[in-house]
Amino acid sequence: MFHSHPCQTRLMAENRRHKPRQARSRDMIERLIDATARVLERDGYAAASTNAVAREAGASPGSLYRYFADKDELLVAVTARFVGGFGERLEPAVRHAALQAEPADAIRTVMDAALAALEDQAGLLRALLENVPPVDQAAAVHGIRTRLAGFVFQALAVRRGALVHDDVERITWNMVELAQHLPVRYVLDAPPISREDFLDDLVRTLMVQAFPVAA
Repeated sequence: MFHSHPCQTRLMAENRRHKPRQARSRDMIERLIDATARVLERDGYAAASTNAVAREAGASPGSLYRYFADKDELLVAVTARFVGGFGERLEPAVRHAALQAEPADAIRTVMDAALAALEDQAGLLRALLENVPPVDQAAAVHGIRTRLAGFVFQALAVRRGALVHDDVERITWNMVELAQHLPVRYVLDAPPISREDFLDDLVRTLMVQAFPVAA
């Protein structure tokens, strides 16, 4: 995950391209990223050509190529913004959860915020998961995953005596994996389970990874 891979290569290539030093350039980049997200969600990856994105943004292909070499670079930019926005939505919940005495309450606070953020952009989430290579997905969410893992580890470490076993790193990995994937599947699969019931089930599932008895 931490070795050089295509996403990192494309990101380095992006960094060597035209830098948005002026407000007009920054605005153009945002317009192009917005347009890419709309085309991806509405028409799919196959239709998201650079020409289609430029038309959607009301820009010329030449303007697009000043900042992005191809649609893969556009996809990287959309992914980075999606993940960044998700992290911003999650951060206040993580801070609030750190103040809650009951682990189940803290878990529910974070998972409720994560679910809300995913639900708000379900269409784009689906498009990105279907078209961004898994290794690039892992690289994109690395920062959020690290933050979440640190929070979980610290919360478990202070309750080490109450855990199912004393391998806190093992429990942390299990909980973070489940917390990362189950909300995504719930949003994309739309199972016949109410949101509240899903959160109840998710909290119990995460709790039993750490504690002998889950309320």
